[in-house]
Amino acid sequence: MTRDSSNCILTILLLFFLLFISITNYFSFRNIELYLTSSTNSDPFDVVALYQQESIKQLRKNALLTAENDRKLLFNASRLTNNQDFYRKVVEEAYCAQKERIGEKGDGGKYVCNPKKFIIMPEFLTINFRLISLGLNNQIGFDKHIYEATGRQCKILGADIYQQEQPTRDAYEKMNGELFAAKIPNDLTIPQMMEKTGRIDVEFLKIDIEKGEFTALEPLIKDYFVCQIFIEIHGLPSDHLRMLQIIAKYGFRIFNVDENLLCPLCCEYSMINELCMAQFEVVPLAITIPQLNS
Repeated sequence: MTRDSSNCILTILLLFFLLFISITNYFSFRNIELYLTSSTNSDPFDVVALYQQESIKQLRKNALLTAENDRKLLFNASRLTNNQDFYRKVVEEAYCAQKERIGEKGDGGKYVCNPKKFIIMPEFLTINFRLISLGLNNQIGFDKHIYEATGRQCKILGADIYQQEQPTRDAYEKMNGELFAAKIPNDLTIPQMMEKTGRIDVEFLKIDIEKGEFTALEPLIKDYFVCQIFIEIHGLPSDHLRMLQIIAKYGFRIFNVDENLLCPLCCEYSMINELCMAQFEVVPLAITIPQLNS
């Protein structure tokens, strides 16, 4: 075979290879486009219609008019020791019309905004709905409920300081979940959990780790994208405000406050990332958490 013939064959093979890559890329992006247009549960027109409702316009107007006073009242309450008075002065900063109680009716349940309004991507994109559940104590009603509410599509990571009992481990295995036994964040940080499992983002984060939230949460939301946070904060009003200020610094707004009747120094807060509001059909209201002083 002559040198010219060899070059000709190599050129033809290269052209076929480039053609193959082009066709593959076309169908891959076409599949993504079709998937997003046909399978997304969020409809942007629903959000537009929501904003145009007169009741919503009035709600936003009232929130802006009272925001400065709300911040002052909350700050003053944080300097005292009456937790219940502080909880009552925490004003919602975002409006979710479709809040759903997920999990146990008493301690352990959380209010989630529109749990069905998430986007599940095809497996070949290796992007899936993710839930991190911290603080289990063999009570995984929330985990089971959210798994069902999201069409059994979420990937769950659970952690507790103690090894969970066999029924809990079996339930997690059925949900294709992964369990960790470690004290968060002393023995295992949340980013380390993410690295061990190859996760890059989190749609829902449930955190109830008995004051561990004060050091565990910020390293996660600083470097990873999270949509909704359901957190039980422990301590005096000043502790609650400090934690809320840290979360707010990363663009989260409160959409529900639920006092824990079994723990006077505990309160459940549900918060949503401003960048996820359209997806979950949430209306932003005024910011009422006083700015964190550096």
